[in-house]
Amino acid sequence: MNRKKISLAVGILSANLMVMSTSAVGSAIAAIAKSFPSEPISKVQMMSTIPQFGQIIATLIFAWLTYHMSRKNIGVLALISAGIGGFLPAVLNSNLNIMLASMLILGFGIGLIANVGPVLVQEHFDGEERATVMGWQIGFNNVGMMAFTAIGGVLGAHNWTHLFWIFLFSFVIALFFIVMVPNDSKVQRVADEKKSGSGLKGVNGYVWVVLIVTLVMSLIMTSFMANQSIVLAAKGHGTSYTAMVTAIGNVGGIFTALFLSYIRKLTRHDTMAWGFAAFCLSFVLIMFTNNIFCHILGNFLSGVGIVMINATVPFSLSILADKTQFPVVISINTFVSAIAGGLAPILLAFCHLNAGMSQYVFGAVTSIAVAILMLVFRVGTRVSKASEMSASPKNVQTTTNK
Repeated sequence: MNRKKISLAVGILSANLMVMSTSAVGSAIAAIAKSFPSEPISKVQMMSTIPQFGQIIATLIFAWLTYHMSRKNIGVLALISAGIGGFLPAVLNSNLNIMLASMLILGFGIGLIANVGPVLVQEHFDGEERATVMGWQIGFNNVGMMAFTAIGGVLGAHNWTHLFWIFLFSFVIALFFIVMVPNDSKVQRVADEKKSGSGLKGVNGYVWVVLIVTLVMSLIMTSFMANQSIVLAAKGHGTSYTAMVTAIGNVGGIFTALFLSYIRKLTRHDTMAWGFAAFCLSFVLIMFTNNIFCHILGNFLSGVGIVMINATVPFSLSILADKTQFPVVISINTFVSAIAGGLAPILLAFCHLNAGMSQYVFGAVTSIAVAILMLVFRVGTRVSKASEMSASPKNVQTTTNK
């Protein structure tokens, strides 16, 4: 990959620093709950999960936006929305409902980023370059998560409202994005695609298998992030401690993103399955130890799992779906992730799984169960073969002849 391509990749991926910024909010759930003693804990937990509903709104209008705005401008809109929504609780924090509305705006911005980023990567990169950049995407997610959680934890150590000042950084990223990402001239091309028709007609059936993986992953990841501060608070640890172990542990995600190509050589087609296994260990270490090194390792392994799964998902989808289908497919992927993550606390409460330890047990059991099922039924191998068939020139030619 030449310097120009690397520069373009960094410009596109700079927006991804915001994708997991809500982790900073998750580290303060216990402290926020103390400030709103009359509110149910499940409602306070929504501070870290309601952004998922904002992502749903963004996903629903993303395709429409691509017909009216350039992809670069969608990225700028996304970063500005995330900055406004994330910062508002720093100054408007006496009413939980207003704060939840702010988190909805934050989620809207993150949702646009989650959709436009992969589309830009698919447009500008192919083959191994695309796989590499999509791995970097998750690495940027984790760098942002680490930075936002660490700095936010320091800012919110004495007063949780100060944590939200960290979201002003979104405006700095927006300026960087404007400079690094070239003005795209793909609006007419997108319009032509709309006229010719795209949608999901003829999409490879394994797309739906990958989307199910996304759904389960979102439930598990939300269970981990929304409950960690509660589990650690029960062990006598506060917001700054939770933020610290989360931030340091996220080196696992960065490390995995950098060396994902080598990791895939070891895991072969079972990268996602081993990612779920890593996630199971992360739950176990947080639940059954009270040691800072084990808590950091637990977060390290959660980062490993997130990258192994969430980097493989969009790459598989980008091959299973062609360029006219991919914007719709990635929007559905974001929608599934958002709805699963947003409804996780409600669904778990409905199943009589209390916040904290009970939901961590659910996460651990579900993670290892999915890992075993994927290995036994060779899901990764089947998806990989389907991807190769979709990308095969012979297959394309045969389809054209038909």
